Amino acid sequence: MGNLRILLYVFVLSLAACHPEGTNVKQGLDKAAQLIEQDPDTASIILETIQMNQMNEAQLAEYNLLCTQFNEDKNIPHSSDNQIRQAVSYYEQYGDKYQKSRAYYYLACVESDLNQEKDAEIHFKEAIKLAAQTEEYEQMTKICKRCSLYYQKYGNFDEALEMERKAYASQLMLIDSNDRSTVILSSALGLFGVMSLLLGLLWKKHLSVHSQLDTFKEEMQKKDVESDKLALQCNYLEEKYQSLQQHIYEDSPVISKVRQLKERTALSSRVPSFSEKDWTELLRLQESVYGLVSKLKELSPRLTEEDLRVCAFLREGVQPACFADLMKLTVETLTRRISRIKTEKLMLVNSKESLEDIVKSL
Repeated sequence: MGNLRILLYVFVLSLAACHPEGTNVKQGLDKAAQLIEQDPDTASIILETIQMNQMNEAQLAEYNLLCTQFNEDKNIPHSSDNQIRQAVSYYEQYGDKYQKSRAYYYLACVESDLNQEKDAEIHFKEAIKLAAQTEEYEQMTKICKRCSLYYQKYGNFDEALEMERKAYASQLMLIDSNDRSTVILSSALGLFGVMSLLLGLLWKKHLSVHSQLDTFKEEMQKKDVESDKLALQCNYLEEKYQSLQQHIYEDSPVISKVRQLKERTALSSRVPSFSEKDWTELLRLQESVYGLVSKLKELSPRLTEEDLRVCAFLREGVQPACFADLMKLTVETLTRRISRIKTEKLMLVNSKESLEDIVKSL
């Protein structure tokens, strides 16, 4: 029956070809436009029978628009935009809003196939705006659904979801009193499309977050490894630094002079040379290596410079009899001073340790 119907259409159009003034062109285009939605194959055959050299500019624009619509509805990839651009050029100048909307819509479809991303988006939006102004809700639904596919093609799922919402809203505006069930079914399908796309969008975001989390974990593991390496390097450098500081301390002339005092006896008449510079250097070295000065002042801010000097000698194990002369004190006076430093300034009355042991423990 389908082939018979096609033959009948072709026969009728062949008879019309004998009519003057190109009446067959108008009849063919009208019939093709009437059939393009329900029977695109028959519409295509009718379009092929029309003589293009008999068309005026308006008929050529409609012919090119119908040919583009056929390829779009049959999912035939568009390879050129020549036909649709001729139609757009004509309808931009002479067409009404509905004709312009259709022209921009099919131009956007072609541009999408040709990967002209920005131009396609502009013309989809223009087609939607014009369709809304004419209240052609069926056309609006069709454009929004196709635009949603365009956005999905380029991974813009938020925009795609918005287009599905607009398509669903347009379907709700369709009120066909003759077949309300068709509208209800169409609306239900539209809602299903919105929900499906929403689920797809949520799933894609879930995968994106999961991927970002995996990447973050890998980066944290790498940073942990790098941190461990840096910690090992810091420990190594700290040990080297401490070793160097100890080496400098041991080789210092001041420390050598202090340790020589251990050999001096209380009966020695000769007072060794120990300048203010030597005192300053001794305290500096013991602070840099042992932190002696800062630790003592933390225990008792009341300690004087003379008290710190006494502690510095005790830290090196020099007995009071060996450095009392340097302090310009008698051995007995220096011994009492050492006792007061422990009990009155460091407040260690109950400690059984000597001041020398306490200082060395710091």
